[in-house]
Amino acid sequence: MHLRILIADAVPADIEPLEAVACKLGHDVMIAQDGIALLEKHRDFEPDLIFMDVALPQLNGVEAVRRIRALPSRRWVPIIFFSVPAAAEDIVRGLDAGGDDYLFKTASPPLIGAKINSYARTLAIQRDVRSYLQELGSWREDAEEQNKLGQHVVSRLLDAAGLSDPLLQWMNTPAETFSGDLVCAARGPGDILYAMLADAAGHGLAAALTALPLTQVFYGMAAKGFPIQTIAEELNRKLKSFLPVERFVAASLVALDIRNQTIDVWNGGNPDILFLDENGTVVLRWPSRHPPLGILPPDLFNSASETVNYQHPGELVLFSDGIIEAEDPAGRRLNLEGLEAILGAAPEGLRLATLEQGVMRHLAGRPDHDDLSAIVVRVPLERRQTLRPAPTAATAETGVSEWRMELSWGVSELRDMDVVPAVLGFISQIQVLKAHQGQLFLILSELFNNALDHGVLGLDSRLKNAEGGFERYLESRENSLKTLSEGRIAMAFHLHQSGERPVLDIRLEDSGRGFDYARLGQLFDAMPDLNQHHGRGILLVKSLCRELTYSGPGNVVSARYLL
Repeated sequence: MHLRILIADAVPADIEPLEAVACKLGHDVMIAQDGIALLEKHRDFEPDLIFMDVALPQLNGVEAVRRIRALPSRRWVPIIFFSVPAAAEDIVRGLDAGGDDYLFKTASPPLIGAKINSYARTLAIQRDVRSYLQELGSWREDAEEQNKLGQHVVSRLLDAAGLSDPLLQWMNTPAETFSGDLVCAARGPGDILYAMLADAAGHGLAAALTALPLTQVFYGMAAKGFPIQTIAEELNRKLKSFLPVERFVAASLVALDIRNQTIDVWNGGNPDILFLDENGTVVLRWPSRHPPLGILPPDLFNSASETVNYQHPGELVLFSDGIIEAEDPAGRRLNLEGLEAILGAAPEGLRLATLEQGVMRHLAGRPDHDDLSAIVVRVPLERRQTLRPAPTAATAETGVSEWRMELSWGVSELRDMDVVPAVLGFISQIQVLKAHQGQLFLILSELFNNALDHGVLGLDSRLKNAEGGFERYLESRENSLKTLSEGRIAMAFHLHQSGERPVLDIRLEDSGRGFDYARLGQLFDAMPDLNQHHGRGILLVKSLCRELTYSGPGNVVSARYLL
């Protein structure tokens, strides 16, 4: 093995024998003539082997050894004291300080060569297993750093504002230091509550690292109002791009729209999502209909969600398989039946606490083999008699700069693209519009969905009012989009100053046949039947905008929004 050898001695005559033998053996040699130079050349030369005298000028050999050993290093560098026999006590002090061997200056060249060859063999063996030795040597430091970083990241995730939502309760108990389960929640535009429970394969730090990348995608897309189908697609694409084949993440995604009384669910690999009524009876369940995230390539991934319209208040319950697979001392699992029994006996509002207590009783003090996580979402029935007015920002003294944008969407975009989040993501980059993202999402969603559903697809929203009509309406919408062969929706935006107020004018035109918009006057004059699912969106837009007018045959709508 070729070595870099550093020789530290103030006497040139004592250096020469060592240097001659080392060079003859084919090694590189660097000379230092005092303790300070030794430290500097140790830093720059990075030697494999050091010979040094104890009695060095400026900084003696004992102190120099202490300083070298105090430096961080990922490899072992043997230090051999090369001194006169009279300095044996100094050699002992040097060995105690961190030296590895000693050699008297009276040693013959063959002995010096044998000593160097001995260490060369030892270093060769250790170099072959250096990665293993480095892992062992730095394990404690790395583990502490990983724990510190992991705890910081997890704590930041747990402090997300969405997890403090008044409709939400959650638990996440790790089997080890880190949980491979992830709970996330956020309010999107339109006040829609998004929730995700993800369960990475395995547990501990490896599982946590697998799941953590999902948070950025989930929170970013929820904030822009993307539907959960699109969120699921992007989560799968993200994981598939970097996870090894043996790693995957089961996930449950929920979007709760209280204003429209809908629950949208996507379940890939997690236990059933449950909807309990006020009495604790399971009235709806969503079993897993998809494989976990990160298994299928994007072209084979199915993002189809299940949307239901709820008519009664209740609670949604999402949980990981660690809960139903929890074992008592006899090895019996809690199972889904046991979980439903615990939930059914729990008072409304206390179901999460009761669930956690029930699981702990089942475990009877035994640690669980998997992470335990659950989310309980209260699903209220809000039938507001009036709509909340849109908050208005203070008028900028200098007004706003004029800005225009026109867009047109054809069949392929209408069929495959999430138009409203894409448009909102762009226009919300305009500084003055950022604070109005929620109101603009509601306005654009209602106007665009009306243009698409009723203008381009020709659907009748009165279908929603029949029993099971909402689900049939969505099915009809999906089928119509799949077979759509012609149609177009154009959008125009104009931000400008109107008198003393900045305004955003919004105009949508669809290729449909229009409708009798003169009848809208009756809608604007009176609140529609709140048990109906048609007509309320128009009234909402009217309440948010200063003006709302239809023109042409009824396929053009203009809205003026005050900033």
